Amino acid sequence: MPRLLLTRARAQAEAFAEKVRAQTGLEPLVSPMQEMRDLAVNIDLSGVSALAFTSKNGVEAFARMSSIRLPAYCVGDATAARARALGFEAKAAAGDAESLRAILPQTGVLHVHGRYVRQVLAARHIAIYDQVALPLETGLLNADDIDAVALFSPRSAELFTKALPKTPPKKLVFYALSPVVAAALPEGFDTRICPDPSASAMLRLLSADFPA
Repeated sequence: MPRLLLTRARAQAEAFAEKVRAQTGLEPLVSPMQEMRDLAVNIDLSGVSALAFTSKNGVEAFARMSSIRLPAYCVGDATAARARALGFEAKAAAGDAESLRAILPQTGVLHVHGRYVRQVLAARHIAIYDQVALPLETGLLNADDIDAVALFSPRSAELFTKALPKTPPKKLVFYALSPVVAAALPEGFDTRICPDPSASAMLRLLSADFPA
């Protein structure tokens, strides 16, 4: 059975792996390359009337640090669903930073994000969690036993690119969540980009290429 490498943080990777097993002809292999850790910061909410979240990690970290539940503007459906589950009144954008920016109020927004952020979406913003790099499992890419890798963020793509051996598996196919993620990958590989930046779109793409 073809094998799919998942490098997301473990909880997210394991949840996605279950869906991969159920809906595709792939065997998922989880080897996290990032670990999320809360930062020791003071979240100043004076003058803040809404929060902007670009990931579920940001929602979860904020919920651990504060009991305040302001209206939440979220990058996509999955992030919004997680926010609602944690007590926020949440509105979802179309899955990318630009669509989120388009629905944000003009003032009073605090963008809550991780240490490694591509775009700041509001005048006020704060990094509340770190994305600590983890090494890929030793020897994982030294043999042609991985057929595909699913990458969900530019940082994941960058970390994976750095981990590639000088002679990577020839048959390896990259599955990128978005063009921004794909841009962080090396040239010369077969790279497939999701039609929209969501985990469900990634699953559909994998299922189409590797049917159950």
